[in-house]
Amino acid sequence: MTRFEWMVPAFPGAGVHRDAPLYEEFDWELTESAVRLADALGYEALWAPDHFMLGVDDHELEVWTLLSGMAALTDDANVGPLVGAVTYRNPALLAKMATSLDVMSRGRVELGLGAGWHEEEHRAYGYEFPPIDERIDRLDEALRLITAMWTDTRATFEGEYYEVHDAPNVPQPVQDPHPDIMIGGSGPRMLRLVAEHADAWNVEITSRNRGPSVEEKVNYLEKYLDEAGRSPDDVEYTWLGHCLIADSEQRVAELTERVLPVPSASPDQDFDLTTVEEAREHGDYFIGTPAEVSEQIAEKRELGFERFQLIFVDWPSLDGLRLFADEVMGTV
Repeated sequence: MTRFEWMVPAFPGAGVHRDAPLYEEFDWELTESAVRLADALGYEALWAPDHFMLGVDDHELEVWTLLSGMAALTDDANVGPLVGAVTYRNPALLAKMATSLDVMSRGRVELGLGAGWHEEEHRAYGYEFPPIDERIDRLDEALRLITAMWTDTRATFEGEYYEVHDAPNVPQPVQDPHPDIMIGGSGPRMLRLVAEHADAWNVEITSRNRGPSVEEKVNYLEKYLDEAGRSPDDVEYTWLGHCLIADSEQRVAELTERVLPVPSASPDQDFDLTTVEEAREHGDYFIGTPAEVSEQIAEKRELGFERFQLIFVDWPSLDGLRLFADEVMGTV
């Protein structure tokens, strides 16, 4: 069954970021009410980005603090970072943080992790930004350490970058055997980590447009899963994407005129996405009426993707969030 989830805006993006192009000033009261609404509408998970300075005038909420608030506001939806940067937190502390929120949310945490990419952010906050191969090595070690702390009340782990000695993690997570792990990324080494460690794979906008096609990346992952002694059924394929949905062609046209152009999501393309066709083809936007958006999602499902994390670009309006739930959920 297809699952739909919401990427909660953590920063205003008007003029600076394509994820929230109409959002001019952060509004916690709006976010609070929208999180409650999304839970009531049936969005199965609520995610937030792990950054410190993406928004207008560098506004941004810290992700784990935000997730704790979101968990307190909801009853059913899972919560998690999409995806966390392994470079920002000691993995032993991260294991404890995720465990604590899993206990407080009664088992609704998912841990999304990636290698980290925002060099300017690392420099501004005093974090090291090692080469990509080292960041992937750190991610591999972090996942092993976190899993050890989740499955043993006193964990010992010694790696090249991280170590813990008889480290307690009490209470243990509510979920058995532990919260699900989602890995974001699509390069060969990242896909091997997915095959070895992950319960879910997230392919977001820029990673979809880097290197081989999504179809080829799916094939690589299935090869690596086989080598790891696992089946494609062991890993959920998840798709993070922008969604512009409206109840009429006229309203779609009005919104696209306000939202476009946006920068291309591909690192190999230095042009802006100025038309609906370009946004769909080069940015993987879901754009249109409910029927049109349903058709576009069905195309991705044919590749094996059954979970979709949606960024509603008409935010701070709640129209897209509501219309998608009313007209698309349950039909795809």
